[in-house]
Amino acid sequence: MLLSGVSVDDRLVRDLAALVGKPLGSKLESALRFRAKIVGLTKEERAAVLRALENPPAELRELRDVLVADDNWKLNQRLS
Repeated sequence: MLLSGVSVDDRLVRDLAALVGKPLGSKLESALRFRAKIVGLTKEERAAVLRALENPPAELRELRDVLVADDNWKLNQRLS
C-alpha cells in the first residue's frame, strides 16, 4: 500500500495501526480491510505516525527510516 506516497508492506501497516491507536489506527485498519492501494494522511496524521515510531518495536524500526527518507515525510518531521 502507498501510505502518503511511500510504499509500505500491508503487514507493517497492520502493526502500525495497532501502535498509533484510534482514530488513525482505525483508518489504517479500514484501508487494509478494503484493500486500499493508496492511503493519504494529513500532516497531523503523519506526525502521529512519526511520534509512534520514535521508540518502535523491532519489526517497525526500519519503517521510520523509510518514511523520513521521503521528502513529504521529511518536511513533516521538520514542522512537527
